[in-house]
Amino acid sequence: MKQIDIRDFTNYHYPTIFTPAPDGKHAVMAVVDANEKDNCYESCLWLYDMETKKTSRLTSGKKERTFIWMDSETVLFIADREKAYQEKAKNEEDWTCFYTLNIHGGEAQFAFAVPYKAVKMKKAGNKLVLTVKYDYNKPDLSHMEEGEEKKAALKAWKEEKDYEVFDELPFWANGQGIVNKKRTRLAVYDLESGSCEIVTPDYENVEASWVEGDDTILYVSSLYTDKKDVYQGLKQYTVSTGELETLVEQKDMSIDYACILKGKVTFFGSYMKEYGFNENDKLYTVEDGKVELLSDYDDSVHNSICCDCKFADGVSAVHDEDKIYFIATLRKQSVIRTFDAKGHMETILDRQGSVHTLAKSGDTIYFTGMRDMGLTECYAFDGKEETKLTSFNDAVMAERSVCPVEEFIFTYKDLELDGYVIKPVNFDPNKTYPGILTIHGGPRATFGPTFFHESEVFANAGYFVFFTNPLGSDGRGNEFADITGKHGGIDFECCMALTDEVLKRYPQVDEKHLGVMGGSYGGFMTNWVIGNTTRFAAACSQRSISNWVSKCMTTDIGYYFNMDQIKADPWNSPEKMWQHSPLKYANMAKTPTLFIQSDEDYRCWMGDAIQMFSALKYFGVEARMCLFHGENHELSRSGKPKHRIRRMTEMMEWFEKYLK
Repeated sequence: MKQIDIRDFTNYHYPTIFTPAPDGKHAVMAVVDANEKDNCYESCLWLYDMETKKTSRLTSGKKERTFIWMDSETVLFIADREKAYQEKAKNEEDWTCFYTLNIHGGEAQFAFAVPYKAVKMKKAGNKLVLTVKYDYNKPDLSHMEEGEEKKAALKAWKEEKDYEVFDELPFWANGQGIVNKKRTRLAVYDLESGSCEIVTPDYENVEASWVEGDDTILYVSSLYTDKKDVYQGLKQYTVSTGELETLVEQKDMSIDYACILKGKVTFFGSYMKEYGFNENDKLYTVEDGKVELLSDYDDSVHNSICCDCKFADGVSAVHDEDKIYFIATLRKQSVIRTFDAKGHMETILDRQGSVHTLAKSGDTIYFTGMRDMGLTECYAFDGKEETKLTSFNDAVMAERSVCPVEEFIFTYKDLELDGYVIKPVNFDPNKTYPGILTIHGGPRATFGPTFFHESEVFANAGYFVFFTNPLGSDGRGNEFADITGKHGGIDFECCMALTDEVLKRYPQVDEKHLGVMGGSYGGFMTNWVIGNTTRFAAACSQRSISNWVSKCMTTDIGYYFNMDQIKADPWNSPEKMWQHSPLKYANMAKTPTLFIQSDEDYRCWMGDAIQMFSALKYFGVEARMCLFHGENHELSRSGKPKHRIRRMTEMMEWFEKYLK
């Protein structure tokens, strides 16, 4: 049995977007693989035969990931195989090429191209609804003939690429880079005439869309030209007539999913009044501009189980004419639930694990997810029984020493909390081991007894790994998750109570050799821990927060989300922001700390990590910072393979130095 090591994530396979054909006889999925040599991720389309239960590769171009079914035998997918369009791309012209492929054999055929960067597509009758990226900074060259005039316009635009101009908020966004004057829009492509037209208004940013039948598009959007707010509108576009109707005004709601049930527009949304921007959605209907509450729901409507081994490109909710099927997080697992048109909720699949994406065909729900401490596979649920369909990771998992997660419940201040411990590989009860407390991000995320590569690497390297879901975590309703204005208080106490409980239950953990680590909110908490206790011998703070005053005016969500969460702003209550800032307590820190940061992380910008690192160095505390170029907030989950390896190597060497 091989021990799980840092590089093993490059041996895992990541199936996603499992999509049944219209006749239900086959399904296609994208499978993503890490390529360490070329330092990238590759993806190909695979076919699943519902009758033979066999899986086979459909494409081999290594860049096929976005696709739809055109009919029950033909798949349409996006790729960049045409030399002519590859040259256009080199000239920074936006084009997207589409290809068709018969699932029974033959080569993929070039179908058409559109003069936009398309990132999603859906079929509506004889038309395609495309989600496209649109840059208002860039001259529109799509309708210009090839020639000197077009070359001159392109050259003039390129000469301005040495600098950026910002005149909006947000001006950058994590994972997207600079977004000033950039929007996501909808375009309709006519499969018969070949015409392609953007159908959403200028400067409207489309955040989600759904096709109902052959003629109706519902979409959620935010229209802004100066500062984007948190409110969204819900609109309906009729393809045949070009009519655009506003169903819900953009003024006081956030909206996550919309559909038509029993002839009425139904959607998940939140007024964000009681619990702020993190408030869970409720179920609403809208008719003639009037929004009505259909279900006063309190749980989540998505999967928030922490994972560093998935690519969840699909959707978390689907529907038919009678019900919405959606993923919900309940305490330590994600389940599948339904709402009918009257607002009646039912949990149809409740099993330990993590459900990532959904699809539906006939009476069967298909999903990608994790079961039994395994990696992502594809599953089917027929209403009675769950069936595993694929085995992409069976071989690699059979050869690896997966350390199980042990669970217990403990109480702190009358608050019932879940504790999780992973013992070191080849655990010997007569020996002592170093331990690492790991803290999740969010804070509205959730740990559960599911496979987590990072934790398994440390357990296989001889560490106890332990974690909990402190107050502020998802999965237990709005009240439990609400720590607005309390960051660094009860949440910190929960983590320390867990540490005390683990030391009591597991005497083999060496309390003199404890480490702490976390990313995002977990990075905030790690920074907070080292300034408020000296019980840890080493720490690793990743994509962290140290100063709410600076963060709220430098990051993509800081100007609304962070101020909402802290219940303070730099002008009226700077003292409260500073009170909740780990940097305030840096002069008390003694713990050697490693900082992991990405220079394109616009969610938790590097300025915060630099401030905390500099403070520790200033006060004579051992500190090291590893800054990754070209990476963002997702470094640990989807960063370049070599960067992910270096990140884990830095962490392992740091803890080996101070804990062993």
